[in-house]
Amino acid sequence: MKFLFLALPAVLLSCAPGSDDRPRSGATTETHTATRLNPDRVPAELRHLVHLAERWGIGDDVERIAAVDRATPAERAELEQAVTPVSDRITAWLDSFGQTVMPDEAAAFMYMQLALEEMRAGRR
Repeated sequence: MKFLFLALPAVLLSCAPGSDDRPRSGATTETHTATRLNPDRVPAELRHLVHLAERWGIGDDVERIAAVDRATPAERAELEQAVTPVSDRITAWLDSFGQTVMPDEAAAFMYMQLALEEMRAGRR
């Protein structure tokens, strides 16, 4: 019984908003505030996508899917047309971090790619 009382605060803390260790970069949605990314921390050939990474790079799965669900056909097309030609380059950049913690900019690009994949999968 003593163990339960000691473990309960840890469990409750782990469920608190913002308690996970995932990056919180992301898009402007009804529930999520955009994070300003530093273009200097993004490879030069990908900097033209920073505004999209700020918009779609949402680390919270629920919030990202909600943003995907609200996306207009024009927003979906914009993301598809911008990211697809450089998708391999984005992935190579993300892979360069290996097992180290990636900066917010890289995390936002990763979540942006995930948003695009969720759009392609037909989540709406």
